[in-house]
Amino acid sequence: MGTEIQKHLKCHAPSHKKLDIMCSKFSDDKYDVVIHCAAFTDVDEADKKTEEVFDINVGGTLNLLYEYGLTPFVYISSEYARNPQNMYSASKYAGELAVKCLAERYLIIRTLFKPTPWTYEFAWEDQWTEGDYVNVIAPLIVSEIKKWYGQKESKMMYVGTGRKTMYELAKRTKPDVKPISIKHFIGVKRPTDYI
Repeated sequence: MGTEIQKHLKCHAPSHKKLDIMCSKFSDDKYDVVIHCAAFTDVDEADKKTEEVFDINVGGTLNLLYEYGLTPFVYISSEYARNPQNMYSASKYAGELAVKCLAERYLIIRTLFKPTPWTYEFAWEDQWTEGDYVNVIAPLIVSEIKKWYGQKESKMMYVGTGRKTMYELAKRTKPDVKPISIKHFIGVKRPTDYI
């Protein structure tokens, strides 16, 4: 997401090497706004690596907040943080709570984005999303950040392109994708809806 956002917003985007959210010591660089996109996002691995997930998604967020909490702070979350069903969504929800507690002014964006084209053979026909492909979501996020930046209030919002199933989303870039029910999935529990 960070790479896509840079295509639509002129900004200073330090590399992971230059700004590691896992370090509690940052450079003396000052910013007009912080857009926090870094996260552990592999849902399946998240349930196997609970400590690492919370270290990155919560601890890394706290590190940024301790350094930049007085700077307008944008946190890219997950639309499934509303009703966490697994370690990944729980860690994003915990990150949201940290932002709400420690940021002087914040914009929490709940969203979902997938790589384009759809990379899997199957897609869930009964999992709902507002999300879209990363190249579609990134400019929408940038637009919302620009609208929010001049305002004084903190808020949380969803950014997406309308309600659809993952299967409907997948078919747009992979017409031969096969539908499958999330009810038959064996593995890390997935939410069926973002509401």
